[in-house]
Amino acid sequence: MAALDAPTGAAPPRAAGFTLLELLVVIVLAGILLSVVTISAAPDERQQLAREAERVGQLFALAADEARIRQQPIYWEADLNGYRFVTFAAGERRLVSDDDLLRERAWREPLQSLAMGTPGGSRPVQSLLAPGAPPLRVAIAREWIQQPLRLELSTASARVAIDFDERGRGTVRLP
Repeated sequence: MAALDAPTGAAPPRAAGFTLLELLVVIVLAGILLSVVTISAAPDERQQLAREAERVGQLFALAADEARIRQQPIYWEADLNGYRFVTFAAGERRLVSDDDLLRERAWREPLQSLAMGTPGGSRPVQSLLAPGAPPLRVAIAREWIQQPLRLELSTASARVAIDFDERGRGTVRLP
């Protein structure tokens, strides 16, 4: 009977659980996955500023359409903290408040400089370098052909330019 209780030549039963090698592989894979997610989730300041510049370009096109509808020029005013669209009626400056898209906005990160000039020009026509300086003002006329314009936005770690063509379409450039 004793021979029936213990089979000969059989492997001893394996303990339940994971080996050290299996645990190390899982930890390494989790670390690689976490680093990839962290790198892709951390926003690049230059990309953020480029997105902000694209938004400004799209809002310029919207403001041009709005100026044609109203038969009145709209002005884009910007300083180092934000920007807004305004009109002048009877000599009085008014924010464009009846259009939610053209509302006053703050820059995601305050700018260190804001310059305006012509595309391909060597020097800006107008620059803002100090927080208390009067805002830059760009007229967005109701005509279909606009004056070419270049806006340069700079933060502490990034710089982008928006070139507007004769049709008023903005193209973001990363200098």
